[in-house]
Amino acid sequence: MRWATRQAIRQLSSQFVFGETLQSALVRADQYQKSGYLFSFDMLGEAARTDADARKYYRAYADALDQVVQVARSDDARRNHGISIKLSALHPRYEYAQADHCVPEIVALIKPLALKAKQAHVQITIDAEEAERLDISMDVLAALAADPDLHGWHGLGFVVQAYQRRALPLIAWLRTQSDALGAPLMIRLVKGAYWDSEIKRAQEMGLPSYPVFTRKEMTDASYLACARELLRYPESLSAQFATHNAASVAAIRHMAPADADFEFQRLFGMGQQLHDLILAEHDLPSRIYAPVGTQKDLLSYLIRRLLENG
Repeated sequence: MRWATRQAIRQLSSQFVFGETLQSALVRADQYQKSGYLFSFDMLGEAARTDADARKYYRAYADALDQVVQVARSDDARRNHGISIKLSALHPRYEYAQADHCVPEIVALIKPLALKAKQAHVQITIDAEEAERLDISMDVLAALAADPDLHGWHGLGFVVQAYQRRALPLIAWLRTQSDALGAPLMIRLVKGAYWDSEIKRAQEMGLPSYPVFTRKEMTDASYLACARELLRYPESLSAQFATHNAASVAAIRHMAPADADFEFQRLFGMGQQLHDLILAEHDLPSRIYAPVGTQKDLLSYLIRRLLENG
């Protein structure tokens, strides 16, 4: 049973995880680049439980950035690979009650990475978290956007989850942060990755409502409303539409002006045929969100992907 389970997990992991090390992932990425794909690499790992966990994850992000910087060829961050950083992996108490402590500590950790990324024209995207952590993620972004050393960096990114009922107000707030940064923010619009746990958490707390839409139709409508907002303000927001839905792709192409500059994104292991068509027929950029890590870091990420596919 153990052998069979290991084999099954190994087989599934090859479908959803791009490589065990970033070096092997970059070698594999060369094959996809020939078709026009770019990448945003994510070092697998969930929220840190201890300081030792946080230090380990930070080293992984720092090493990943060093390697991505070495292969950056363009002066435009939109044409180079990037990395995605999960803030809860950098601090064991990444929660609202500890914001006074954890936010400045995380900003101090990320700033050296951001300066290196700015110099090399590489994107760093602050990845999505659960709804209860959105406020402190916003605090971290605001501190980075206000830092004079990062002013004018067109490579700082943030993920907006359309299934959250705060998605549209969040986009309006991000425009103000773009003004502070002095450059457009890279905004990855996704539908959301924690729906089951958000519902369960709200039920456990006895809340009168949910932080997310409870029907898929409402999430889809919110996604298109957010897409329209991103396309409306290209001077403040560089739109990155992460979707595996052909109807969403068609709607965005219909809404977008002919000269609009945006890209589509997909998760590795999902939506490849659709995005192959986007690259081949429409000459639009496509970026793959590519998780990198060992099998022992895989399980929680894999479960989320299987739930989403279901």
